[in-house]
Amino acid sequence: MIRILLSERIKKTAGKLPPGVREKASQAIADVAAAFGDPHRHRGLGLRKLARRSYEIRVHLQWRVVFIHDQNTLVAYDIMTHDEVSLWLRGQRK
Repeated sequence: MIRILLSERIKKTAGKLPPGVREKASQAIADVAAAFGDPHRHRGLGLRKLARRSYEIRVHLQWRVVFIHDQNTLVAYDIMTHDEVSLWLRGQRK
């Protein structure tokens, strides 16, 4: 099991979401912690690699949790819409 840290950013964003989405995000983060490093389980969760060190998992129709992999730790960075993730990725590649 990999250690997952919650960023201040995700805590702030989660506080603004409806309770149902917040619960799904929390469960998805726990599932990723248990399965990270096993590609067969990644597929079942819908965990997807975005870039060299970043991943996303869909938690609701429009919401994604973005993770940043840092050696032996995953940082749950933020909860974003699909479009926000795309914009964030473009900013990371500059």
